[in-house]
Amino acid sequence: MLSLENIHTYYGRSHILQGISLHIQPGETVALLGRNGAGKSTTINSIMGFTPPRHGRIHLHQTDITHQPPHRIARLGVGLVPQGRDIFPLLTVHENLTLAARHSHKHGWTLDRVLALFPALAQRQYARGSQLSGGEQQMLALGRALLTNPDLLLLDEPSEGLAPLIVTEISHILRQLRQEGLSILLVEQNLSLALNLADRLYVLNKGQIAFTGTPADLHYQPEIKHRYLGV
Repeated sequence: MLSLENIHTYYGRSHILQGISLHIQPGETVALLGRNGAGKSTTINSIMGFTPPRHGRIHLHQTDITHQPPHRIARLGVGLVPQGRDIFPLLTVHENLTLAARHSHKHGWTLDRVLALFPALAQRQYARGSQLSGGEQQMLALGRALLTNPDLLLLDEPSEGLAPLIVTEISHILRQLRQEGLSILLVEQNLSLALNLADRLYVLNKGQIAFTGTPADLHYQPEIKHRYLGV
């Protein structure tokens, strides 16, 4: 589904990603973990074309997207739920969702299907984005991404700033999407959430891959969790 090969990404002169390589198979959920500043969001931005890497290659479905613009990458099948959600605050829930909708026979995400997945949004269709709670805004951002009918979903810190009950609800929804076969790259600092959802995981440290394996592999290496995740 997705492969990153020896990616080097810079912000100005700052060398953020230093040769990372990772891959995601179709239908797989992969978690990208690490402390603040490890390079997790930069990885997302590199994939989406916001900060293209200076070196290395990124392939989606074996198509080279390394230097494609973000709108082109989105149309090739990558959906993004950004950190901070980035919904349109003055538009209603209904307007936020319909603006993103892209028809697809392959995945079949429609407005009705998204509203069925998120009953809270169905009840507040005509509320403005700014009137929603943090949890509702996160659901709106996720629903908006699903309506692009992506092959691959990128989630950047989806549990950030949410109450535990809302995190549990988001976790159930992501588990359902995983069971339906959607490929997911989950960037997350909530270790429990990531371990419960991921098939495999990568741990980033200072722009490099420090560990890769399954959640079970990480469970038996507490020194990795303590050193790179502060657990």
